[in-house]
Amino acid sequence: MTARIFQALARHAVKTPHSAALRSAERCIDYAALVAFLAANGDMLAGTQRVIGINTADPLDAALADLALVYYGHVPVHLPPFFSVAQKAHIITTTGMDIVVGDAVAGAKAMQLCRPEDSRSLAALAPPVANARRIIFTSGSSGQPRGVVIGEQQMAAALDGLEKAIRPDVSDIHLSLLPMAQLLEQIAGLYLPLLAGAQVRFCPEALPALFGGPMAPVLAALQDAQPTSTILVPAFLARLVSDLRATGRRAPDSLRLIAVGGAATSPALLADAISEGLPVYEGYGLSECCSVVSLNRPGTARAGTVGTVLDGVGVRIENGEIVVSGPTVMDGYLGQPSVTGDWYTGDLGRIEDGRLIVEGRKDWLIVTPQGRNINPEWVEACLCADPRIPAAGLHLDADGQLTIIAAVAARIERDEVARLLAPLPAYARPSRVIFVPAAQDGLLKPGVGIDRNQLAHLAATYPSHPLFHDTKECIA
Repeated sequence: MTARIFQALARHAVKTPHSAALRSAERCIDYAALVAFLAANGDMLAGTQRVIGINTADPLDAALADLALVYYGHVPVHLPPFFSVAQKAHIITTTGMDIVVGDAVAGAKAMQLCRPEDSRSLAALAPPVANARRIIFTSGSSGQPRGVVIGEQQMAAALDGLEKAIRPDVSDIHLSLLPMAQLLEQIAGLYLPLLAGAQVRFCPEALPALFGGPMAPVLAALQDAQPTSTILVPAFLARLVSDLRATGRRAPDSLRLIAVGGAATSPALLADAISEGLPVYEGYGLSECCSVVSLNRPGTARAGTVGTVLDGVGVRIENGEIVVSGPTVMDGYLGQPSVTGDWYTGDLGRIEDGRLIVEGRKDWLIVTPQGRNINPEWVEACLCADPRIPAAGLHLDADGQLTIIAAVAARIERDEVARLLAPLPAYARPSRVIFVPAAQDGLLKPGVGIDRNQLAHLAATYPSHPLFHDTKECIA
């Protein structure tokens, strides 16, 4: 992966030196300046491989640091800006890093790279250092960050598969809205466009919007950038749809692909997005398999599925569980034995007509006293189609009744919740709802919804409200 990416950058710097590579607000870095930036940091970064953190909320600076560290063969570790100080400290201790690019944190001193704006153009770029790795920390189900080790083999295979699926070209503009700390954005939102000689536009205001902040800057970025692609999580998509409707705006005609993933997306939300002119395509993946396993594509998308598996990736269903094989499977978790075979994802699914259907987490399955099996994501996605509910959690109470816990960013009434749940069959409809402020510290995890470890505590702590469903609408 390393050689191919940086060889491409060198070619673009010669053929189209003044074409924009990375842009954020008033900052614009063309391909010549990007190559000069990599060369200019040689004195600082050349040498023995080290684990180096990236600690900045500025997505452009995070992208530059990532590129520079990989080019010189180091192990980049993004400290997600949405992680707590304690979580960042855990990452620093676990990896043994003592230096970060950006802001000093938790005992790790800061390193400042040369800026592209200050770099001088150079005629050639020396070969990159091979065998770079990266460690991606996910919050996991317990909230304790866990390191996923990804090597060049995994990155190369994922890039190859995505390149064939998405077919980026030099005219593309990717609007980067997800945090650069997320592996999906690193691969599909940074490396893939640069490989094609395209442009990546950053929107720093997208991070606060992801957590309920104002969407106006995101809408402005969409209109200003006229992007061809972007990547969203369902909660972000719900807010985008809502704000487009509220403002009477239409999505830019330039958009050809909006990849949606990270959590289950309700069919209603996907339909609403399409009606607003958003070309949404649902996909499936996980960090342990280099982020993307399958993806719907323009011209072949099928509702209710997450599309076809990427070229080079193997998927089979074993006892109802999705099992991934091939070169995108991670090296392993940091500090644990290497992974040498197939990866059992813990997700339930099936394959129909060559397309993957994901049915939910194996260990989250709820079995009601009536013997019904319910995947909670199915129920939760119905609520999360409303932008006022960025996350929800289905809980089976001790009395055998289903309670839905709604993390709310704005007021919503019980009858509105009942209407959102109306498409479900009667046995899957919760009988109670609990409203919890979405802003509650530690409740939400970006892109993956609510922290399920808190559901029992929330159900015991907050008051519940009965839900009244129209029995005429019930589906047996």
